Amino acid sequence: MRFSILLFVLYRILRRAARKNRAYGNYIGSIHSVRIMIKTEKGGRGRLFLFDRGTVTSRRGSGHAYDAAIVWADAGTAFRVMSSRSDEAAFLAAAAGKMKLDGMAFFAQWFNDGVKIAMPG
Repeated sequence: MRFSILLFVLYRILRRAARKNRAYGNYIGSIHSVRIMIKTEKGGRGRLFLFDRGTVTSRRGSGHAYDAAIVWADAGTAFRVMSSRSDEAAFLAAAAGKMKLDGMAFFAQWFNDGVKIAMPG
């Protein structure tokens, strides 16, 4: 449950940043129709983030088509690592096999870089 709420809050932050944060708006403004999924490995929890010419929309659930996905072993690990906002924690989770990328890794990295712009500090 906490993981699903975290994903919804992230969506709200990104949607607001697209309208209010000029740097983030410029960052996502040139991208056309990119779909990023964040989900658990078994597919029980997830959210799709859609970026299209400066707008951010989202759909809950893990059954949507995507260009890139960040796949977590379980919701607890996902919540712990994502809420820490630590690159080291994400690296360690990936090294331990608790986080994987599916699809185009470039888009996953683009998404993570964008989150850093939208949520500085």
